[in-house]
Amino acid sequence: MKNEVIPYLHQLTETGQTEFLRKLEAQLAKDLYPAEWGEMATEPNPQSLVSQLHHAVSQLIQTHGNSLGQVLYRIDIPEGKIRSLMAATPADERVPTLAGQILEREAKKVWLRMQFSQDS
Repeated sequence: MKNEVIPYLHQLTETGQTEFLRKLEAQLAKDLYPAEWGEMATEPNPQSLVSQLHHAVSQLIQTHGNSLGQVLYRIDIPEGKIRSLMAATPADERVPTLAGQILEREAKKVWLRMQFSQDS
């Protein structure tokens, strides 16, 4: 897995990447509640972050299925988009597909916050 898996990461310096990954992990842990994220990494890396996201999405689907719509609303992913993606995706690829959508949206949130906070 390469850095391209996480949007915007390649545009940052090494120090910026570490900060971005920490903020992204915190955002994911917050927004994916009630799924358990676990401990935050002291030195986050893209591979472990994506792996942990897949685990949390799987847990969310399996044990908190009724909350999935609320979680996606909180993350700001349109329900219609997810329904059409899930209908077109084989069952064994749904977790990675959903995780990819979540990662894309959450990375955008963190990226925008970092960009606008630097200008202040």
